[in-house]
Amino acid sequence: MSEKKEKTGKLKPETKEKLELCFEMSSTDAVDLVTEAYGQNIFDKEGRGNKVWLYKGAKEALTVAEKLKRILLDDEQTTGNTDNRKVTPEQQATALLEQVSKKLEARKQRPS
Repeated sequence: MSEKKEKTGKLKPETKEKLELCFEMSSTDAVDLVTEAYGQNIFDKEGRGNKVWLYKGAKEALTVAEKLKRILLDDEQTTGNTDNRKVTPEQQATALLEQVSKKLEARKQRPS
């Protein structure tokens, strides 16, 4: 009773692992930012400004998480030959990882 499993997805295991880690990190960041925004005082100018920037950061983190989730779901549901695609899941994942690393590097360069 050996059951042959058809390999799903075209992402390399190490790429998929990196994407899952990035998904988890961006989700955690979004939760942390919203939690920090909750504690801001909206009755003074600085508190309102902080809240806006924290929510904006959370929105960006959730956008990245959604893109990563789409790539992971696409890889999970992909079966068969995907060679006819214009952009392969591996190329899509690599491009997204490059975008994320560029944004992280830009954030590191900004003074706090």
